[in-house]
Amino acid sequence: MRNMRVLLIGFMSIILSGCASYSGNSISDSSDPWKAVNAPVFVMNDTIDSLLFKPLAKGYNALTPEPVKSGVTNFFSNLSEIDNAINNLLQGKPKQFATSVGRLTINSTVGIGGVFDVASYLGLTHAPEDFGQTIGSLGVNSGPYVILPLLGSSSVRDIPGRVISMYLNPLAWLNDVSFRNVMVGVNAVDSRANLLAKEDIASEISSDKYTLYRDAYLEERTFQISDGNVDDSDLTSDIAD
Repeated sequence: MRNMRVLLIGFMSIILSGCASYSGNSISDSSDPWKAVNAPVFVMNDTIDSLLFKPLAKGYNALTPEPVKSGVTNFFSNLSEIDNAINNLLQGKPKQFATSVGRLTINSTVGIGGVFDVASYLGLTHAPEDFGQTIGSLGVNSGPYVILPLLGSSSVRDIPGRVISMYLNPLAWLNDVSFRNVMVGVNAVDSRANLLAKEDIASEISSDKYTLYRDAYLEERTFQISDGNVDDSDLTSDIAD
């Protein structure tokens, strides 16, 4: 319930700040000393997305039945359970580690390769973790915010985790390069399609897309690393103001 409260307060805070005209001068500016480089990369990524990935995602949504889309999302989500399990173990979370292993086992077998999320019906809740969160849980600061070409928002701390996650994904183990590339492409389009609804909400909140996306990323990472145990007093104060 506390996690839900923090998320709700944060969402309301963003909406209210957007209604008051999002200025772009946020507390996260201090975490973005490389903005002069990040901003052009952001524009490049946004342009490529507008010309390629977004149209593909819209077409995918329009042509693909909902049960099929759900199955595709479940399949790729199941592949990430290896990453989740290892990082839950490294963070000293035996219950979450067992949950991730259980989800991987059940969904890979009974769930037919992860197409069906049977584990959730059995009460095994998704417990996503990555190496960036593991490092962050040890007290390592995020470092400067950075936008990676094509990959988008990250931080200096999170970059190694991205690389490790790529190698922990079974797709990286495929010897058939052509098939692997097709699967990576399908995963990218499916992931982009799942963001369309959120993007519509974001566009209504603020026209300052760069700042909104940056702050959302940094705040989400803080929330994830702390497992939702964040001080929401500032957010409550913002709403009161």
